[in-house]
Amino acid sequence: MAITTRAVKGSALTHTEVDTNFTDLRDGVDMQYPKTKGLGIKVDSLGTPTFPWIDLFGTGLQIDSAGNPPTFATYRNGLKANQFNEVANDEAFIDFHIPHDYVMGSDIFIHIHWSQISTTLTGGSCTWGFEYIYAKGHDQAAFPASKTVTILQNASTTQYQHMIAEDALSITSGSASLIDSDDLEPDGIIQMRVYLDSNDLTDSVTVPDPFVHFVDIHYQTTGLGTKQKAPDFWT
Repeated sequence: MAITTRAVKGSALTHTEVDTNFTDLRDGVDMQYPKTKGLGIKVDSLGTPTFPWIDLFGTGLQIDSAGNPPTFATYRNGLKANQFNEVANDEAFIDFHIPHDYVMGSDIFIHIHWSQISTTLTGGSCTWGFEYIYAKGHDQAAFPASKTVTILQNASTTQYQHMIAEDALSITSGSASLIDSDDLEPDGIIQMRVYLDSNDLTDSVTVPDPFVHFVDIHYQTTGLGTKQKAPDFWT
């Protein structure tokens, strides 16, 4: 099935051809895109299109009960969440798998969802730490020594306020703390340790321990998978 057009400007389609086109568009068509690396579906105006951002979810916070686990404490009403204490070196672990729709060479951003439950908080901040390692898949690389990123964010004095602290996890050419964005590719794995690096909240009564609700990565998507399951993914 194909959409009928005319090569010569101003040449009209027949009524049957127009009707068939509308029917085919209504009922759907098999959209076809080039397999070329770097091509995909973009958003915004025709003059400044860009690849859209979406969330990369990991395995969820994994807790080592024999190590330094956060406290699974009452958060609000009957709900519980992971509460992190800096002094106790509380930590959790999470793994991420780079998906096949990742825009090659683009930067990725780690972010953490957190909040505090005090009604007497006066200000201050929390600094979250992310120790991690990354390696390509398909027998291309070994996991190297870890790198660490920390993110400081001022707290809201509003009880239960949903905060999101974000910073880069990769950059072109890499750095002492960031992955080289050019090394990222589908089926690569990021293994990560999440911890409260510093609790600098201020409270008129007792400084609270903050809660972590979720940790994920923002990345840009082509909206398309790759033709192949393994390198070279685009041949």
